[in-house]
Amino acid sequence: MGYLKSSYGTSKTQKDLISYLPLILVLFTYGLLIITTPDEALIWGVGIVVVMVILRQIVSLNEIKRNKELISEKKEQLSFITTNMMDLITESDEKGILKYISPSCEQVLGYAPDDLIGKSFYNLIHPDDFPEININLEKAVVSQGSVRLKYRIKNAQGEYIFLETIGKPVFDDKSVRGFIYSSRDITEQIKSAEFVKSSLKEKETLLREIHHRVNNNFQIISSLLNIQAINVVDPGDQALFKDSQNRVRAMAMVHEKLYQSDNLSSIDFSDYIKLLINDLVYEYHHTLSKIELDLDIEEINLNIETAVPCGLIINELVSNSLKNTYSSGGKITVKMHQDDGEYVLIVRGDGIVFREKSDLENETLGMTLINSLVDQLDGDIEFLEGEGIFYKIKFQELKYKERL
Repeated sequence: MGYLKSSYGTSKTQKDLISYLPLILVLFTYGLLIITTPDEALIWGVGIVVVMVILRQIVSLNEIKRNKELISEKKEQLSFITTNMMDLITESDEKGILKYISPSCEQVLGYAPDDLIGKSFYNLIHPDDFPEININLEKAVVSQGSVRLKYRIKNAQGEYIFLETIGKPVFDDKSVRGFIYSSRDITEQIKSAEFVKSSLKEKETLLREIHHRVNNNFQIISSLLNIQAINVVDPGDQALFKDSQNRVRAMAMVHEKLYQSDNLSSIDFSDYIKLLINDLVYEYHHTLSKIELDLDIEEINLNIETAVPCGLIINELVSNSLKNTYSSGGKITVKMHQDDGEYVLIVRGDGIVFREKSDLENETLGMTLINSLVDQLDGDIEFLEGEGIFYKIKFQELKYKERL
């Protein structure tokens, strides 16, 4: 506490003289009365008053002594706290000139408190941070409240460290007399946060690269299937190759969307569905005169665990609809929305060659795959009878399961 510079205090000797002043004045007055030889009654009366004043003064002096002892004790406690605390306590005038610095300054900044007393606090702050600090302090003065600051300050080694400070203006009447600050070194926290941010960035980059490479590998597989299909003469076999290519493309598009997405945990599935269906229609456009699409897709984001099987289901149902459409054309409707925590997918084909309900249970690869994928989603598939085909599938988004 010896570093505290106060311009408005009085010395201990002066305070002691002031406390004894009433007693000195009373004794001096009583002495004058005795010298002037007044009557006995007056002397006794004044004497009683003097005794009462003396007793009151003795009581006052005892109270003053106890208060001094209490103040001394509090000063020792405050000195112990400020000496051993890790936070830095400072006081400055309205111009930023430091009037008090706690002993923890040596631990936080490496300076002895006496080295900074009387110097400007602002000279240590990083030039880029000073404008914002100045603005925030002005706001604190206007609101007469506290302010939280984060900035860089130069230590004794000439390096900048990060401090988090709570500052509060001190007022004298209505004008600002200065500021009191409580500061804490947060350099390690900042470094840790930057390390975590950097690590997350690296992992994000790695995940993007993985999805990009998976997408490329799917493209290679699709190209190989296409090359192999060139040498196949039988139309039925060629259709099998085309179906396989479409399935590979449906999976590849999920990884492509993840690679392009800002959020690596999910994709915009509504956009994915539109791209997938447009690609499928383009594949079959040469055999069909006209295909009308009715897409009603709600804004939905799905994780990769759900997007891949759901995308394959849509690929199979739309492909089957296109393959069984009359050559004069038809209408394909795809709807998807949320209903009470579940996703509802509807695929309908009008102008489609009629298919029996038993086709749901047949053993063709397409329908077997659809049933398997619905089971994978823990969903239900419903075939609605009528003209053409009408499938309704309900499922919930799958949760990621950690793999050992």
